[in-house]
Amino acid sequence: MTSAAGLPPGPRLPSALQSLMIWTQRHRFIPAMHRRYGDTFTVNAEPTGYGVVLRNPDDLRTIFRGAPEIFRAGEANSLLAPVVGRRSVLTMDAPEHVAERRRMLPPFHGERIARVAALMEEETEREIAQWPIGRDFELLPRMQELTLRIIVRVVLGVDEDDRATAVGAALRRVLAFRLSDMLVWVWPALLRVPPWSGVVREIDRADELIYAEIERRRIDPRRAERPDVLSMLLDGDPEPGLVRDELVTLLVAGHETTAVALSWTFERLLRHSGALDKVRAGLDDPRDPYRAAVAKEVLRLRPVIMNVARRLTQPVELAGHTMPAGTLLLPSIIGIQTDPEIWGPDAGYFRPERWLSGDVPNYAWIPFGGGARRCLGATFALTEMDAVLRTVLRRIDLRADRPQDEGLRMHHITLVPSRGARVHVAAKD
Repeated sequence: MTSAAGLPPGPRLPSALQSLMIWTQRHRFIPAMHRRYGDTFTVNAEPTGYGVVLRNPDDLRTIFRGAPEIFRAGEANSLLAPVVGRRSVLTMDAPEHVAERRRMLPPFHGERIARVAALMEEETEREIAQWPIGRDFELLPRMQELTLRIIVRVVLGVDEDDRATAVGAALRRVLAFRLSDMLVWVWPALLRVPPWSGVVREIDRADELIYAEIERRRIDPRRAERPDVLSMLLDGDPEPGLVRDELVTLLVAGHETTAVALSWTFERLLRHSGALDKVRAGLDDPRDPYRAAVAKEVLRLRPVIMNVARRLTQPVELAGHTMPAGTLLLPSIIGIQTDPEIWGPDAGYFRPERWLSGDVPNYAWIPFGGGARRCLGATFALTEMDAVLRTVLRRIDLRADRPQDEGLRMHHITLVPSRGARVHVAAKD
């Protein structure tokens, strides 16, 4: 959209200033605009132009349940294409998206995910063995290392330390964007000139390793017996470029987001002793409902991604307005998940008990998006969060470095603890 005509009102700040606020202060800017304009407002930021932010559950139901050929998520996610590829499930739209999602679903079936919980616990044991006793450190980078090792093993089936390290290091370099590197998302043409062309080189290096793993697995005579995702994706002998985009999507999306969610989980629990005691009391129960409630409450208050997006292909009546074709719709995850009208006067407080009553309205909790585009890896992420949390709390006495809450900080498109979730290991089992 290049014009705000007919769209809901919103801030009149210059586009450049709105862009800066959305890229660097989204966690403050979006809630502030909700307080001023209510459920729905229009923003104007590069590179997408005008977009409508919405948080009313009825509007979100319309968006998530709407026809995918009208509410196009792939087109809205096109900024991700330089990394994940044009044939990623994130950047495809119907009907290709439907077929691709169906192809990728089997490895993420609940029973298959349950089988890798032991691997997740094993990698967590290896990780916490390296944590220093009696010294403060940032948990976020350690969670990033851990979730990267887990996703490389589960997705690529790489067990050898040297190969896993090489693939992991290449992916870390691809993901190590500085704020200035985010300019390539606004102007992709910058990828052709220094210093941003270095991003392309890192992607190419990662691709070399990934294509090598694809070929190694393709010719493996025991491929049908292997449990990793790559082996399953090679069924039917698909074109290697498609498999590459599938793998990079899973590796990128399934690594950073879960690491951030885990960091917030510990940041919240270590500052709420009552909740922590209840979690510890239920560690022997593999399906403890309170532990599941903690994960949901963390993702409610500290959503890793603050919004999802859809691009309209035809006019739609929404939020009392006729949204023209081309409008970018931005369901507000942070907005709806902290709305006092839905969650009550304690909406801003960490209270896992609210989940034990089971009366949360539909489309009021959307950390994984919704509808046909709901995150493929949602079950995987929740299983990993549970496995890591249980293993850490069984093995070590972990404490916050100070009683005050950590602030919120935007790191590219994710919402992270402002000081990296600093913790202190008092003792190990």
